[in-house]
Amino acid sequence: MQVWERTVAGRHHRVEAEGSVRRSLRWYVDGELVAEKRSAEDTVEIDSGDDHPDLGAVKVKFSVLGAPRRASVHDDLAGALVGVGGTDLVPEAGSPAAQHEERLLAHPNRYAAQKAGIAIAIIAVPVLLGLLSRFLPDIDVPWPDLPSIPWPDIDLPSIPWPDIDLPIPRFDLEVPGWVRRVTDVLGYVWPVALAFLLARGEVNRRRKRDEQAREEQERD
Repeated sequence: MQVWERTVAGRHHRVEAEGSVRRSLRWYVDGELVAEKRSAEDTVEIDSGDDHPDLGAVKVKFSVLGAPRRASVHDDLAGALVGVGGTDLVPEAGSPAAQHEERLLAHPNRYAAQKAGIAIAIIAVPVLLGLLSRFLPDIDVPWPDLPSIPWPDIDLPSIPWPDIDLPIPRFDLEVPGWVRRVTDVLGYVWPVALAFLLARGEVNRRRKRDEQAREEQERD
């Protein structure tokens, strides 16, 4: 079972996630069960409901393979759905989420490079498959002749639409060759750059959360 905990605005939040495929999620505030949910999605939002409208919502994230990653508290369900803002809870020491964060913070550049490598693979695999398909022989599959379906012939009346000739201006522009080449390259570069920036942002997010958690402990 994965557990995240943290005191946010004077309220102690605890989120529990149990299961591998279809997970059971429970959200406690000050020891009281606020909401629970079962889901197999990688990202799950839990609303506090009408009984606790002041508590907002919780967003829990898992990896593609189902490993726990992050739990955060948001002011409302809309913020949790969009994923903007929120306060990250701290994973239990020694848990899978905590071990993942330790590796992430210990080797941030490696983590960002792995994310960029995944983006490169997503781009390169279809291109390589397309190149290999040129060298594969054409295979003629003898598909069976299927019987034709006698669809009814319905003669619908034609609608006399008005013939309106709008004066639409036409622009005959020629894009320079270097612009087309740059555009083609950017189509491959921007997903990799975006993956790298998102990974670095995730590292900075975890560092900021740890600093805030330490400051809260020192104040307490």
